[in-house]
Amino acid sequence: MNHHLRGIIKLCSCIVFLSSVTSAFFLKNLTQNNKPSGLLLPELESLIAASESGLEKSYEEDVKEMMVEISKSRKGDQRKSLPGRWELIYTTEKEINFFKTSWPFAKVSGITQGLDLNNEKVVNNVIEFEGGGEFSVTGSTNVVDGDDEYDRVAFEFTSAKALVWGREISLPPTGAGWFDTMYCDGNLRLSRDSRGDWSVFRRT
Repeated sequence: MNHHLRGIIKLCSCIVFLSSVTSAFFLKNLTQNNKPSGLLLPELESLIAASESGLEKSYEEDVKEMMVEISKSRKGDQRKSLPGRWELIYTTEKEINFFKTSWPFAKVSGITQGLDLNNEKVVNNVIEFEGGGEFSVTGSTNVVDGDDEYDRVAFEFTSAKALVWGREISLPPTGAGWFDTMYCDGNLRLSRDSRGDWSVFRRT
C-alpha cells in the first residue's frame, strides 16, 4: 500500500513539474512574441550592425523575422509618417549592395531616399560617392488603397542622372513597382517591395 502510495505521489509530482515547465515555456514564448516595438527596435539595429547593413547574408532571415515581429505593433496608416528624407541602413537589394562592395571607381558614402506623398508626390533615390560623385533617380508616387497587408505606395521612375567628375549626365530612367511600409515610427522605417527586397531606413 505504501509502495503504491509513494508511486502515486511521485507520479503527481512529475505531472506538476512537467506542467510548470510547459507553462514557463509557453509564457516565455508569449512574452517574446509580444514585446513592444520599442524593445525590438534596438535588437533590430544590432542585427543590422552585425550584418554590415545587409552585406553579411547569414543574418538575413533573422532580420526579416524581426521586421515582421515589429510590424505587428504598427497602428494606423504608416504612410502618414513617410514624407521627408531617409538614410538607407539595411537592404537585401543586390544592385545597391553591388555599389557598396564592387563598384571600382569610388566608395559609397551614403544612400538616401526622399519622399513626398502629399504635394509633389515624388520619390528621389540618391547614391553618393566619396569625392563628390552621385547617382540619382526620381519618379512619381501614388498611394495605393487595397486589401494589402501593409500600407502600399506605387512608384514609377521618370528621370535619372549621374554626377561624374563635376559633370552631370542624364541617363534613361528604368523601374516601376511598389513598396509596402511594414512599420514607421518617425525615426525608423521598415519596408519591403515588389521585387522581394527588404529595407530599413533611418530619418535624416
